[in-house]
Amino acid sequence: MSLGIVFALAAAVAFGFNGATIRRGVATAAASQALYVTVLGGLVLFVLTAALTGQLARAGEVAAGDYGLLIVGGLIHILLGRYCNFRAIAAMGANRAAPVFGSSALVSVLIAVLFLDETLNLRIGVGIALIMVGPVLVARRRTAVPATPAGASGDAPPPQATGAADSPNLKEGYLFGIMGAVLWGVGPVLMRAGVDSTGLGILGGLVTYGAAATVLLLVLAIPGQLAKTTSLDRSALRWFVLSTLNSFTANVFRFSALAIAPVTVVVPMIRTYAVFQLGFNFLINRSLESFEPRILVAIAVSVAGAVLLAT
Repeated sequence: MSLGIVFALAAAVAFGFNGATIRRGVATAAASQALYVTVLGGLVLFVLTAALTGQLARAGEVAAGDYGLLIVGGLIHILLGRYCNFRAIAAMGANRAAPVFGSSALVSVLIAVLFLDETLNLRIGVGIALIMVGPVLVARRRTAVPATPAGASGDAPPPQATGAADSPNLKEGYLFGIMGAVLWGVGPVLMRAGVDSTGLGILGGLVTYGAAATVLLLVLAIPGQLAKTTSLDRSALRWFVLSTLNSFTANVFRFSALAIAPVTVVVPMIRTYAVFQLGFNFLINRSLESFEPRILVAIAVSVAGAVLLAT
């Protein structure tokens, strides 16, 4: 259990840095472009790591049902959930999105209690309440939403680096944030179930990334999709490559933690990434992010709720 908590906290640090690098990248590129770079790059890294650790050679030890859980978990968490996360960050900034995505811990804990025989008590109830308060504090009464040019889509690369700090699109941010929180709440439960019987966390990560990458490669067959995906700003590409390394590191620790510790401990601990992300954003995204007291309080409240769920 102690090692699982250490792995979960290491994942939180890496996810925090990842959120900051993604924020910098999606300032000048599309969320779908970030998805391609981070998923396909992550798949290559997982293949190499699984081979080096010997887990790739043990693929036959995983039951067909567990492979099914990992594949579905990958499609839900790595593909759809990550895309929603990128869209939410692009729309309202990483700091504002963090408390919204923090509610994914609530989803994971409720599923774990209902289907994995994990227990619910007063402490967990207080933690759930705090997590629900965080996103409410992020909302503004009046928000200036930047106009979208005719014919443009929310996934189109912005013409220049824009700051969601000054003109956040909270409607779009909350839409993708809530969808992503639900997806990220369900995904870890499936992935935990998929690696529970074998403890092969790295192999589990490989399978989930492989499932997401397969869908992305099939999408490239759509006319015009390849050109859209590869027309990537060099600066954004550098940030996405760095994000790929961050995400890979974070997921290695995440799967290692899920293989040895329960969902109700791992997921809430990883949600503390919002604190680390805040620091990284202050260092590299100060002009793009909001550091209003209300936002800081929202992050602190949602993280406190996540910690209560894990203690």
